[in-house]
Amino acid sequence: MKKSYTAIIAFLFALTSAQTKSQQLSNPFDFPMQLSGGFCDLRANHYHAGIDFRTRSTVGHAIHAVQKGYISRITVGPWGYGAAVYVTHPDDSIITVHGHLERFTDRMAEYVKNKQYEKESFNIDLTFEPGTEPVKRGDIIGYSGNSGSSGGPHLHFEVRDMKTNELIDPLTFYKSRIPDTRKPHVNGLKIYPIEGKGIVNGSNKKQDIIFKLDKNENPIISGTIEAWGEIGLAVRAVDRMDGTGFSYGIKKISQTVDSLETFLSYTDRFSLDESKYINSYTDYEEWSERRLFYIKTFVDPGNKTRFVASRNSGKININEERIYNVVISLSDINGNTRKIPIKIKGRKQDITPPDTVGTKLLRWYEQNSFIAKGIEMAIPDKTLYNSVYMHYNNIAANEVYSPVHILHNTPVPLHNQAQLSIFIDSIFEPVNTEQLGIVRFSGQNRRRSWIGGTYRDGWIDAEISELGAYAVACDTTPPIIKPVEQNMWRSKKRISIRITDNLSGISTFRGDINGKYALFEYDGKNSLITYDFDDERLHPGYHRLKLTVTDGCGNKSVFEHAFTW
Repeated sequence: MKKSYTAIIAFLFALTSAQTKSQQLSNPFDFPMQLSGGFCDLRANHYHAGIDFRTRSTVGHAIHAVQKGYISRITVGPWGYGAAVYVTHPDDSIITVHGHLERFTDRMAEYVKNKQYEKESFNIDLTFEPGTEPVKRGDIIGYSGNSGSSGGPHLHFEVRDMKTNELIDPLTFYKSRIPDTRKPHVNGLKIYPIEGKGIVNGSNKKQDIIFKLDKNENPIISGTIEAWGEIGLAVRAVDRMDGTGFSYGIKKISQTVDSLETFLSYTDRFSLDESKYINSYTDYEEWSERRLFYIKTFVDPGNKTRFVASRNSGKININEERIYNVVISLSDINGNTRKIPIKIKGRKQDITPPDTVGTKLLRWYEQNSFIAKGIEMAIPDKTLYNSVYMHYNNIAANEVYSPVHILHNTPVPLHNQAQLSIFIDSIFEPVNTEQLGIVRFSGQNRRRSWIGGTYRDGWIDAEISELGAYAVACDTTPPIIKPVEQNMWRSKKRISIRITDNLSGISTFRGDINGKYALFEYDGKNSLITYDFDDERLHPGYHRLKLTVTDGCGNKSVFEHAFTW
C-alpha cells in the first residue's frame, strides 16, 4: 500500500526539522566559503551527493576538520572522488567526506604509500578503528586538489548519517554563512500527454511550452494550451547564488492545480541506492539525446524516490471544459522562490491510442523477457520505471559481428541491470573469443561504447542499463603507451606516461623498476600515469623501467626504458 500524501509530507519535514537542530560545522578552509556545486544537483545517472567548495581555481589549500572526530576511511583511485578522506563525528552522528584531494597530510601520505606498495596497487581503500586517528575541530586532514573525476580544482564535501549512511544536504549546516538572495531561474517548460490517456493541442507528443521572461526574470507563457485527459509537466531550471556565476539544483519544487498541491520535491537527503532514480525524476530522453535536464512534476510508478510526494502521481486530469490554473513554484534553501503560472484550457479532443503494432509490452511491475532471432533479453522486476510498448528492429552495419539490434525507438533507462545476449552470426576472420563484447551505439554519429560480456556457445552475454542499439564487436587493438616529456624525466624526478585505449578501455597497468613494483599514480580523466622518484626505494644509478598495460579484452602493450639517476 502506498503511503498517503500527508504521511510523506510529514516524513520530509521531520527530516528537515531534525537536521536544523544540529550544530553548525566549521569552515573547512581558511578563506570565505563559496560553492561551485550544490546538493542533489542533477548529474549523469546520479544526484550530486554533496556540495562543492570553490578553491580559487588552484590546488593545495589546507582542509580542516569541520568538527571533532576521527579519520575512519581513506580511498585513492583514478576516478570518482580520487583521493578522499572520511571523518566520523560520533557526537553529531555524522560522517563527513572530503573528495578530489591533491594529497594527504605528510604522515598519512606516507602510511597510504606504504600500504599501496604492500598491496602493489594504486587503488586503495583503507579503514581505521575509532580512536586510532583522532582529529580536533580545525585540524588539517589534507589538501585540496583536482583528483579523480573532478572537472576542476575544488573540494567535494559530503555529510552522511552515521547510522544509515544516507546523504544529508551539507548546506543545512552552512546556509547562514553563504549569502543567497537570488531566485531560481527558469530555462524551459514542457507538457506531456500521458500515453493513451491524454492529448495536448491535438497531439499525443510532448511539446515545449513557449514563454518569455519579464524584466524580473518571471516566465510569461505565450499562446494557448488546450488539453484533454491526463497530462504532466516538466521544468528545466537552475538556482543561483550571490556573487558567483555558477548554477545549482533546485531545493524545492511544488505544483498546485487550482490551489491544491499535487506534487512536492524536497531534496534534503537520499540514500546511495536511490541516486539512479534521477533517470525517472527527469525526462531521460531529453538528457540522453540533448543533454538537458527537465524535472518532471509527475511521477512514474517505478520511481520510489523518497524526497518526492504527489497526488495522482502529479498528473493533471483535464476532464472539464474550463481553465485549469497550475502554478509551479521553485525555491532554494533560503526560501527565495520563483513562481510559474500556467493556464491550461480544457477542451474535449479525441485521445490517440498508443502505437502498439509490432511491439512488445514490457510491464514496469513484473519481470520481462524478449526473444527474437539472434537476441535474448531478460529484465528483472523493479527495473523499469514505467510500462513500455517496445519497438524492435535490427539493421546491418560494418565492423560488427552481428546485426545492430535496436531495442525501442527512444532511450529507456533501467534502474537495475538487464541481461542481454546477442548471437554472433558474422565472423570476418578467426578471433579470440575473449576479444568479443557487446557495444552500444548512441548519438547521430553512432558512437560506440564498450559494454563487454562473456562468450557462451556462439553468444555474448552482458548486462545493460538502458534499452538502446546493441551489437557484437571485437577489440584486437592493444593500448597505446606514449611517454610525455621524456627528456625532462630526470630533471623533474618524475616519469609521465599517457595510456589510452580505442574501445574496451584500460583494465590494468603495472610499472616495475629493476624488476620490483613501482607506484604509478593514475589520473584517469587525463589518461596519465606518473611515478615520482622515491629516495627510499630508488637509489642513484642505472635503472630499467618496464610498464605493462592491458585493456578490457586482454590486449597487452609493454614499454621498456633504461635510465640513470
